[in-house]
Amino acid sequence: MDADLIFTPFRSDVDDRLKDKCLQAAIDKLQTLYPGKIITTYGDCTLGIPTDSLYSENGYDTYQLGLVDNEIPAMRNTRDEEVLTFRID
Repeated sequence: MDADLIFTPFRSDVDDRLKDKCLQAAIDKLQTLYPGKIITTYGDCTLGIPTDSLYSENGYDTYQLGLVDNEIPAMRNTRDEEVLTFRID
């Protein structure tokens, strides 16, 4: 039996220390996946990175920070809803 994994974006009441750790880990993950691209942060829960996707409206992919199944740090691409997980220290 396959269980669906559920991504939940961070809300404003999430511990700031967790958000800070996830933000840095997400930046590190994106820099590894897309070396040389400039990553922009929007607040403490959203990241943007330039893309050449034909489906992008503004030339950027935006990622929301959150958790998969309320325990695995992750980010979700708001354009295609792809979820990337990462580790935090």
